[in-house]
Amino acid sequence: MLTATDGEPFRQGNLIVRPARPWTPGVHALLAALHRNGFESAPLPDGYDELWERVTYLPGDTGDFDNCTDMRSEKALRSAASLLRRYHDRSALFAGNLEADHLWQLPARPPCEVICHGDFAPYNVVLNDGEAIGIIDFETAHPASRCWDLAYAIYRWASLSSSAAIEGLDRPADQIRRARIFVDAYGLPAAERPCLPDITVERLEALLSFMQHEAARGIERYRRNLRDGHDRVYREDIAYITKWSADIAAGLTD
Repeated sequence: MLTATDGEPFRQGNLIVRPARPWTPGVHALLAALHRNGFESAPLPDGYDELWERVTYLPGDTGDFDNCTDMRSEKALRSAASLLRRYHDRSALFAGNLEADHLWQLPARPPCEVICHGDFAPYNVVLNDGEAIGIIDFETAHPASRCWDLAYAIYRWASLSSSAAIEGLDRPADQIRRARIFVDAYGLPAAERPCLPDITVERLEALLSFMQHEAARGIERYRRNLRDGHDRVYREDIAYITKWSADIAAGLTD
């Protein structure tokens, strides 16, 4: 029998059930506001209690680059960027009317233009016929700027990593080309693009700090991440993005 301490979400009919957390009320308020504002590409909240939260299941294909070839396609890349833009535009309406008592897993980072998804990576996007049509797992949602969320999304979708080993994603030129496609499809103004490499580095440094803090608090998920070397990968990617920063910035604007 599953208990809330198991920590992993599971499907129950047309619902996804996961342990309730202190930030669950804020996430559910966000999801409800998205649907009120016409954004139907996120789960609907279905309530929570002291132990569990429930949201609707979004049907479609999910996965990451290594196990879902459709996620690597340019169609998925462009549609994911467009989906993130629509999400940001709708979440901005919620961010402008935030209640002070909403808690978030990650700290707010002014300017709070939108509610960032916080982990807009391929594994948190749902595809239908190869097109990104849904976003799942809002556990790391938090108020911040568009570029704070966009920088991490580009890092994952480009992918700006020294450890990328899939053909078409493994060379800096390929990664920069994909990053340019993403920001173009998102519609980011040219003036805001040169700072993205630096913001990506700052975002990864914040992730490292958060991971280490949570591991020190005894949170098993993050202790396991450190044992598995996730911190080493992020440090290597920080060095990699820093090395190619000028080329990335030029590729996003030229």
